[in-house]
Parts: sequence; structure tokens; C-alpha cells
Amino acid sequence: MRHHLFVIEEKILLSNNKIKNTQPPILLVVMGVSGCGKTTLGKAIANHFDFPFLDADSFHTKEAIKQMSEGIPLTDEQRAPWIERICKKLSHFEYQNKSCVLAYSGLKKHHRQLIFGAYNRAKGILLDADQAIISQRLAGRGEHFMSPKLLSSQIAAMESINVSAVENIELLTLSVNDTVDSLLLQSINFIN
Repeated sequence: MRHHLFVIEEKILLSNNKIKNTQPPILLVVMGVSGCGKTTLGKAIANHFDFPFLDADSFHTKEAIKQMSEGIPLTDEQRAPWIERICKKLSHFEYQNKSCVLAYSGLKKHHRQLIFGAYNRAKGILLDADQAIISQRLAGRGEHFMSPKLLSSQIAAMESINVSAVENIELLTLSVNDTVDSLLLQSINFIN
């Protein structure tokens, strides 16, 4: 009897793996302004699903990082090659049939369309927070290049996300007031 149950459990696991493997790869984009917790939540989601994790900040040039660390925001022209590098990497992952989690600010509608367009199947998670909370987080974060002076410009540059046919983004908005565990659980439920 015990052997019989083991065989049934093994068949269920194999069946679940076949279903998992037949799903097209998915891109999960965790968005929000600097300091909202994109990287923390993105890494937690990637670890849970065993997906590669990308941080859009790692695609910035040294010049862009220097400029932002001095409190000078990037222009759309300066962001264009950065978006191109991210999209190239995402397209490569999709070509390899790999799902991916990306932490990315998502400030501009046009850039979001390019990022989300890199995969046939994508979902977004927007981390929403009060400016005062983010300011406190940024003030206590010394290891990141982003100057706290840029928070206001990021908030001003954030174009609202139109989840309808205009952007066609499946979106979950979460409050950063929740714990990381709670955010992760809500994200998992949204992704499944």
C-alpha cells in the first residue's frame, strides 16, 4: 500500500512538472520609485519560483550612476540605451524559455511598453508608498548610488499605469507598509 501511494505521489509530481514546463516563460516586473523595496521583493519572488533575478540598476553605465549619485536625474535620451540593454537581456531569457523577475522603476509608459514587450507573457507588481516612508528608507541606505535628492524627480516622472488595453499590463499594486512576507504571499497568489 505504501509503495502504491508513493507511485501516485510521484505521478502527481511529474504531472505538475509537465504543466509547469508547458507554460510559456513569464516576466515578472517589480516596479516603483527608488527605495520602495523592488529588489528585496523581486529577489524573494525569484527565490520562491527559482527564476533568475535581474536588477535594472545593474544595466546603468558608470556615467549614469555617477550622475544620479550627484542628484542629477537622467534624461529620456540617457535612459534609452539602458532600456535597450535590459530588453536585450530579457529577450535572450525568453528565447531560452526562462522566466525572469526584474526590479525596475517603470517610470515612463513608453519604456514600460518596451520592457513588458520583451516577453509574450508578463505581469507587473507596483510597490506604492508614501514619500515620507521612502525618504526615511533612502536616508538610511548608504550602499546604493541613487541620491535621496532624486526621489521627488522620480515621483514626478512616474507616469500612471493604464492597465487597460493601452498598456495591457496585468498589474498588482501593493503597499510597502506590509511586511516582505506578506508582499511575497500576495505576489505568489497574483502570479499563480
